[in-house]
Amino acid sequence: MSQATDRRLTLACVADQSATAAALHEALAAVFPGATIVRVDTNVERVLPPTVDGAVVDAMVNGSEGIDVLRRLRAGGYSGPAVLVVDPTRPPSSTDHRSADRLGARLCLLDGALVTPLGAAVADALRAQDGGADGTPSSHAGRALRQTQRLLAAGELAMRLQHSLNNPLAALLAEAQLLELETLPADHRGSVERIIELSRRVIEVVRGLDGVGRA
Repeated sequence: MSQATDRRLTLACVADQSATAAALHEALAAVFPGATIVRVDTNVERVLPPTVDGAVVDAMVNGSEGIDVLRRLRAGGYSGPAVLVVDPTRPPSSTDHRSADRLGARLCLLDGALVTPLGAAVADALRAQDGGADGTPSSHAGRALRQTQRLLAAGELAMRLQHSLNNPLAALLAEAQLLELETLPADHRGSVERIIELSRRVIEVVRGLDGVGRA
């Protein structure tokens, strides 16, 4: 593994063209947005590029068990950090854990909450290799992971805020619209129209939180 201290993190995504592999690649790009993600097809490439800081191996690669693919990569000379992403339909057994330990790999379950567990597994694998000193791949990965976690937390907060405000705002707007139908003095009607206008404006702002929550 390269010991360069001032370059972008480079990760190998060892996977085929399945939907799972696409999700894995997307998750890596999401949790490490500044990293270079290299797709590796083991049908063509038997070794990893020398610039790779860590490898993330899919549960199934070109019809083979991910653990067997990782064995071949180790036999081919790859000695860097590795994460084995496990299929949730077949939870890892004690044998899987022992095999991963022998190969120096971290296990990560591929499920709906992939991003943060995957990022933590990658950062942990890198840290075990380089000690986590400043300027090392694990320090870059750690900073990226913390930033992603902050963004996810902000998104969750935005979603909760949106859900909390939607109902009372809709009720306020409905009440004001009903009041607008009544016979009102001119100054009262102006106030009701202003309430309706402002309510609609706030509703639009709250709708904008949806984009933050899904970012």
